[in-house]
This record gives sequence, C-alpha cells and structure tokens, in this order.
Amino acid sequence: MYHIKADKRSERSAALIYRGLLECLKSKPFDLISISDLQRASSVARTTFYRCFDNISDVLMWKCDMCFFEVLGAYNPQRFPNEIELARHYFSYWITHSDILELLIRINRQDIIYACHMKNAKILQKRFGNAPKHGNYFIAIRTGFTISVLTTWLSSGRKENADELVDIIQEQLVGLVVALEK
Repeated sequence: MYHIKADKRSERSAALIYRGLLECLKSKPFDLISISDLQRASSVARTTFYRCFDNISDVLMWKCDMCFFEVLGAYNPQRFPNEIELARHYFSYWITHSDILELLIRINRQDIIYACHMKNAKILQKRFGNAPKHGNYFIAIRTGFTISVLTTWLSSGRKENADELVDIIQEQLVGLVVALEK
C-alpha cells in the first residue's frame, strides 16, 4: 500500500522514486530491482521510500492510481453528457499517458490497472451517485471492458485514435445487442 501525504514534499519524493524505478528498469527486470537500487537511482533515502510505500509494486500502483484519478476525476455529468463522450475523453487521455499502462503490461501486472480503475470508478460513483441497479456489476463490466480495449490497443501497436476506439466500441456493442436479442 502506498501512503503519500497530500503535500508537495511527499508528492515530489514519490515522483522521484517512480522516476528512479523507470531508470532501474532500463538495466534490470522489475522482479530483480531492490529498494537499494531505487535509493541509488532516485537519491531518496530508504526511510523516505518506506514513508511513502510498503514495497516496489506500490510505486506502480500509486502512479497508475494517479493517472486513473486524473482521467476519471475529470468526469462531470455536465461536461460529458453521455458515456460516448466520456469514453472519447478517457481514450484521448490514455493515448497521451500510456507509459504506465505499457510498463504494467510489460511486467505482467495488469491486475494493478484493473484495481486502480475499479477504485477510481467507485470514487466517481460515490461522488455523483445515480448508480444504476447492481452498481458494482455496472462498474466491473465497464472496467473490464475499457481495460480490455486499452490493453488490446497497446498490444496492437497503438494504431487507432480516440474516435476510432469509440467507433470500435460502438460497433461491438451493437453486435452484442443483436446477439442478445436472438
């Protein structure tokens, strides 16, 4: 678990540790990186690391969480009048911020992507209420769906733009509805 205080010093330390981790990953596989490696690469003391994080995976969880908080936190029902506009915003964000997702896929930690999305989607649900019947399923289905689209987009070479991804989603949803009606 990470525990970054909401102050500039803590946030700066966390960012330095994350950049240190990226530096370490240039020369070592993720599972061979130690706290000492991070210390050297980030110039952050061991005590600072443990004040912010419990382990190295928490660094990735924090960074991914911050990105999902940023993209989903921008949601406002007046700004995005429907799910299609929210999806367009969502995919536009990830087109320019995909580094953390690519890293997590490369080290086979898609579980972090899913967990961060679920956490931040639930924050949205609490903030705006109006959760549909079976709200947890609503969030889980959309999380699984969007994460699958993102990971497929990344593994396919990032060819599509946000509008094309939204078109693909709409096409697939129409196909699902037709299949369900049979």
